[in-house]
Amino acid sequence: MGDLNGSDIDAVLLDAGGVLLLPDPLALRRALAPFGVVPDDETCRRAHYAGVRALDRLDLPDWRAVDGAVAGAVGVPEEALDEVVGLIPHVYVTEPWVAAPGAAQALQRLGAAGLALAVVSNATGTVEQQLAEHRICSVDGGACARVAVVVDSHLVGVEKPDPAIFGIALEALGVEPERSIHVGDSVHFDVQGARAAGVRPVHLDPYRLCGAGDHAHVRSLEELAARLA
Repeated sequence: MGDLNGSDIDAVLLDAGGVLLLPDPLALRRALAPFGVVPDDETCRRAHYAGVRALDRLDLPDWRAVDGAVAGAVGVPEEALDEVVGLIPHVYVTEPWVAAPGAAQALQRLGAAGLALAVVSNATGTVEQQLAEHRICSVDGGACARVAVVVDSHLVGVEKPDPAIFGIALEALGVEPERSIHVGDSVHFDVQGARAAGVRPVHLDPYRLCGAGDHAHVRSLEELAARLA
């Protein structure tokens, strides 16, 4: 994870998709059932990160290529790829996402260690509601971790990797960028965006798909919490 340690960090910014939430494996299986493909939950999770890695290799948001990588990673046969690729966006954009394993507990631990928290997400306007419904985090706290703000790109009109979206979170937190880290699953959106905002990036890469050595990596939020808390 590099040289990050809790002594020089006041705040943790977090991506939502791929970090706190994941596409629903059940919804993906429903979409794939007509093609005889029935991936288990772990395969569905790995497929999400394979799609993100495809995006990072292109360094541009070519969503058809991303959807193709997801379909390939869950075992869709070559002859059905074109048809399945057209179904993946429904799972990602229309269906509600589910809680990432261990996310709620890791945020509780980070908050208990005195770290200020915020969410910075390229989303569709519902991410704050989904995080609260899954009891992952909310601006009110209560039964889940408290975050200073949930910045949803759809609602604020700017999205990662534009550094302005990180600035919204930093203002709400009242912390300096150099005293903050941002945890995300994408080099293109999260690592590059955080750097542009002066925030230190941490790449959540559960399956070690990214070979870059110029930024910190963790395999889980539990690993991050153990290191910082």
